[in-house]
Amino acid sequence: MIAIIGTNGFIGKALAERFAGKGIHTLSIPSSSKGLVPLDGDCKWLAWMLNGVDTVYLCAGRTGGVGRMKNDPLSFVLPNVRIVMNVFEAAQAAGVRRVVCSQSITGYPDTPEPVKEDQYHEDPLHPAYFVPGNTWRFVDHLSKMFDMEFVFVRPSNVYGPGNDFDPQTSHVIEATIRKIYERQDPMVIWGNGEETRDPTYIDDLAEAMTMCGDCEPGAYNIGTGQSVSVNDIIKILCDYTDFHPELIYDETKPSAIATRYLNCDKVSTIGWKPDISIEEGLQATYDFYQESQEDQGAEPIRGASGLL
Repeated sequence: MIAIIGTNGFIGKALAERFAGKGIHTLSIPSSSKGLVPLDGDCKWLAWMLNGVDTVYLCAGRTGGVGRMKNDPLSFVLPNVRIVMNVFEAAQAAGVRRVVCSQSITGYPDTPEPVKEDQYHEDPLHPAYFVPGNTWRFVDHLSKMFDMEFVFVRPSNVYGPGNDFDPQTSHVIEATIRKIYERQDPMVIWGNGEETRDPTYIDDLAEAMTMCGDCEPGAYNIGTGQSVSVNDIIKILCDYTDFHPELIYDETKPSAIATRYLNCDKVSTIGWKPDISIEEGLQATYDFYQESQEDQGAEPIRGASGLL
């Protein structure tokens, strides 16, 4: 039996749908709208629900952008640590064999070189990642105190339909899509636009996670191995929507690490590779956001390719 905790979240929902598409039944345990379940300190109810479960996928958690981490760090740290501690405790009490946990790559050191899984605790973190990086490094240490198998999935910049587009908490791709949909001109970009990332499409991540039920325990980097800059992302989206605003780069805003590369050789040994190109993924994500806005009564916006 497989249980997924956090099935109303971005990753958890995609994972549940992926398993369902394979004809595999899962026990779905949603988190609250605030991402705080289970946080009550009493894990008996969760241990009861996990009775007979072999593998738990932990996808619940609190997320946020660089600005939120800087201004309100405890709103990220406390919920995530409490969720993880309670899930680990309940899983062990229920006799769960394996926990597969989505883990942030902010725990990696500040380096322009491709990072491997065994570098997670090496060297200082980038200052912007002090809060999330130390939180997830602690979780990594915490797992070693439990008598279960652990697989930590470390995806690079996950994006796609269903993600958070809120202007206060969204990440760069979703924030850019919202700005383009709203036809913001001039359009303000945080940083200089040269920051490079390896965006991973949500469906590719979900497929990788389904393969982690029986792989060797340990950590696995999940990424495409291809680097794109923020400016590249903006160009792809602007070309797709036939919208080319004036760009204003605000380097006074909080910024993240300039370059982040993952060495993904290890995950290839279990047979995984990405299917979705950055162009396909960005277009699908934009289309999702547009349709969601129109469903809420927003006026459709037209461009060179028709309804955009």
